[in-house]
Amino acid sequence: MSRQFQQLINDVEELLARLEDEHSPQLDDLHRRLETAVAKAKSTLHKRVRSAGFTSGILVGGLLGFLLASIRSSD
Repeated sequence: MSRQFQQLINDVEELLARLEDEHSPQLDDLHRRLETAVAKAKSTLHKRVRSAGFTSGILVGGLLGFLLASIRSSD
């Protein structure tokens, strides 16, 4: 899902770059709204990736702690 999401963001950014030289009130407004939406989407994706990494780190740490405790208790 995140790979598809990232591709969508890349496509929108490419489209915005191509429309950079086109100016009209409607296009300028659309350009601003799309830039804002892309920035929010990137921020959300980044937060989710960080959160998933943090959760994974906690789980791995907990598992290592459990394994170490098991090894020590069997000695």
